[in-house]
Amino acid sequence: MRYFIHLAYKGTLYRGWQRQINTEYSIQQILENAITKMTGTTTTIMGCGRTDAGVHAMQYFAHFDYEGVWAYDPVERLNRVLPDDISVFEIIEMPERAHSRYDAIKRSYEYHVHFKKNPYLETFSYYARDIKPDIEMMQKGLQYLKETEDFRYMCLTPDRVNNTLCTIYEASAEMIEDNKRLILKFTANRFLKSMIRIITGRLLALSTGKMSWDTFVNVSSGKEKLKFNLMAHPNGLHLTKVVYPYLDKEVRVRF
Repeated sequence: MRYFIHLAYKGTLYRGWQRQINTEYSIQQILENAITKMTGTTTTIMGCGRTDAGVHAMQYFAHFDYEGVWAYDPVERLNRVLPDDISVFEIIEMPERAHSRYDAIKRSYEYHVHFKKNPYLETFSYYARDIKPDIEMMQKGLQYLKETEDFRYMCLTPDRVNNTLCTIYEASAEMIEDNKRLILKFTANRFLKSMIRIITGRLLALSTGKMSWDTFVNVSSGKEKLKFNLMAHPNGLHLTKVVYPYLDKEVRVRF
């Protein structure tokens, strides 16, 4: 039987979602250990995507197979053994061929930035000290991205994927709390390795005059190369929603 796990996590202490050889401190490994302990069966789970180290997820789905019968509440038992920064909301019985990664049709992310030092935001938002972004210039950059099809030059490892084509459904910027905070929102059919962090770094440079419009366009289209990647810090990035043709769940937690 195939099951989807609906969960959320704070990624601060983890090396990202994906299991790694040199550390057991990934979300995937922690969950696999917990499910294996709960069921008594060695279990491998597949996630809906690979979030980077330090990135958070307000909504995340993973799938695993289990042929046993639940003689207990698996959600309650998992939450009892998982650390406090990982929360399971549901375990959902799915058709045998349902796939948490390949079946997803939309993914949404938010990137949070704050401009006044605030220790309560530090874990979940990037502190951009002493800058005042031009929101209109940032929105111009976002509009350019919505009209872009190939994101090869906004991907950290473009040669590791079959193609770098993405469809952006939403790309927006909003200043809140009297311009003390910025929220960037993105929705697409897929995202590439570190794509949003690269885009955010460039948008911040563009909106503060550190990058010209011509450079922004040329770098994004591969006509020009930067000497180093302008990649935003991972702590401000949140996976906020994942949608399937057959599954669209309400987000249970918000920041």
